[in-house]
Amino acid sequence: MTQVSSLYLHVPFCKHLCNYCDFYKKLYDPASNQIEDFHQFLTDSWQRHETLMADNAYAWSPLETLYLGGGTPSLWGLKGANFLGQWLEQRLTLRPGAEFTMEVDPGTWTEEMILAWKAKGLNRISIGTQTLDPNFIKIMDRSHSLDESYSLLEYCQNNDWNFSLDFLLGLPFSREKKRNIEIELSNLLKYKPKHISLYILNARSKYPHVQSMPDDEFIREEYLFVSEYLQKLGFVHYEVSNFALPGFESKHNLKYWKGEAVAALGPTGTGYFPQAQENALRYKWKVSKPEIEVEELGIKEVSLEHIYLTLRTNLGWVPRQMSPALEKVIQNWKALHYGDFSEGAVKLNSLGFLMLDSLMDDLFRAGF
Repeated sequence: MTQVSSLYLHVPFCKHLCNYCDFYKKLYDPASNQIEDFHQFLTDSWQRHETLMADNAYAWSPLETLYLGGGTPSLWGLKGANFLGQWLEQRLTLRPGAEFTMEVDPGTWTEEMILAWKAKGLNRISIGTQTLDPNFIKIMDRSHSLDESYSLLEYCQNNDWNFSLDFLLGLPFSREKKRNIEIELSNLLKYKPKHISLYILNARSKYPHVQSMPDDEFIREEYLFVSEYLQKLGFVHYEVSNFALPGFESKHNLKYWKGEAVAALGPTGTGYFPQAQENALRYKWKVSKPEIEVEELGIKEVSLEHIYLTLRTNLGWVPRQMSPALEKVIQNWKALHYGDFSEGAVKLNSLGFLMLDSLMDDLFRAGF
């Protein structure tokens, strides 16, 4: 039996449905039975998930990582802490020192709630700040205020939490309104975060501000500026969208990028189980009922995902064999200063990370 020691749990509630967000969520109504229905969804899902694991020779071991994403998991509140604490005790255990992360948006928490989750093992918080410019908070259709962001940041700093911050680049009107990301970053870093997730806004065709998005060159300059700025302050650019002080990388997300087993529960939660002979199984929970869609990945799909995911990180990709076509591709990457290509490994730098999709196209043309 292969052991599973990581679990992602998708909590779909949101205080407000931001107009740029593509994740599955639904507007939270505290007067409704939404939370009780969610608890029933999880309970009904469990046996289906146990069957999936048994059929594929997987078994639980004490969790090394538990990640509550969304949505806005902090809206689960005290009810969630009480439910999940009892629910896990009946089914799973947390390994001593396990990384237990919850996404928390400003304006969706109380100290009582945070302490209740801490009592259940929570030891890492991911804060959805996105920006510290009040003009862009409004443009991004966020429900929180700047004061609410500062309140949560102060709480985490004063109580010595291990916390991460989300920071968005490529925002609409950035050039016209002269967004100053250096000032925003300087203000954020005063609170001593251990980790920063840096995302580029991907605007859909129906996004209200799609005509006001900055061009690729502007985004490139933003991304490379932030990367250089953070690295000078001791952060490691360890994945395309993630920076951490040494030792504070996201253990949960590293499981995905290394292609290790991660289980999932909750509507749209997606799990991944590697299998023998370099095959894998990916599954995703449906929204309306506790059923799953299963995708079987063959050797070719798993191999391509391995290349893509390892290139995303500073772990690097080690080609199994070097064909003349691949050698030519890598020599071109080297000439363009996309990373470190010593000792048989391809380790991209920040510029290489930014160009990753284009680099994958190079590999496809080379026969991969």
